[in-house]
Amino acid sequence: MSALADVQRALNAIRSITSEEQAAVRLEVLRLMATMIADEARDIEGVKVKTAKPKRSKSLPTLPMPKSANTPKQTQAAPTQQVSQQDFEPIQAVKPIAPK
Repeated sequence: MSALADVQRALNAIRSITSEEQAAVRLEVLRLMATMIADEARDIEGVKVKTAKPKRSKSLPTLPMPKSANTPKQTQAAPTQQVSQQDFEPIQAVKPIAPK
């Protein structure tokens, strides 16, 4: 019974806080509460569905995928460029220009 009393106190607090707000804020609070209620209902129903769901005795057969007559032909991949060893040689640093 304590949980219900706590929830009732929280709802009364929400009501007193939102009674002084504009309609847009009050509607947003209601949307948040409705979202929470829907989540809780899904959780409760999910438990019932999981326990009441019958198990299948036979697995469904797998069917072969039909081949389409419009399948594109494979094209040759572009040849990859080979990196030469000289690309990895260090470059000499350039001295910075002194400010005038």
